[in-house]
Amino acid sequence: MQRYADRVAQVGLASALPLALTAVVLGGCTAGDATAPAPAPPPPPPPPAACLLDTGALARATGLTWAPDPATAGDTRCVYDPAGSPRPDDGPAFLSVDVTPDPAPALDTVAELCEDGSRAPVGTDGFVCRFQGGNVFAAVTRDGGLVTLAASAVPAGTTAAQLVVAFDQQVAALAAG
Repeated sequence: MQRYADRVAQVGLASALPLALTAVVLGGCTAGDATAPAPAPPPPPPPPAACLLDTGALARATGLTWAPDPATAGDTRCVYDPAGSPRPDDGPAFLSVDVTPDPAPALDTVAELCEDGSRAPVGTDGFVCRFQGGNVFAAVTRDGGLVTLAASAVPAGTTAAQLVVAFDQQVAALAAG
């Protein structure tokens, strides 16, 4: 009887061994899939069309960190707020970018907003100037339309002169792009 029990044990072990090997092999394949690199996340969506400013260059020129306000970001308008800058008593200080996809009016027409003698050309398709008591304004023709930049006020932490330099750089970059 012992021989019979030994034989049953041998047969049971022999039939269990292929099953165990199959589980190890299949388990190895599954484990290999788990260690495969995850697919790359999709790229972020492009920024709204009117959010054209280079915020890094804007920060270097003005000394303030600027961020687009998502609530205003769209194809024709984008507002940039200065981070950490207190709001002046006479109203908020921000930069706005407006994009007119229609054929651009003559820059001389747009420049009528400028204070006399403050307009300075930027390249062949743009200008920067002062308007409304020292605030800064700029315009450039781009892709057949008009892009304007305007500061509602000079925020604390920077100066109108720094905004003029920043707008000059932005208009030059937009004209080239």
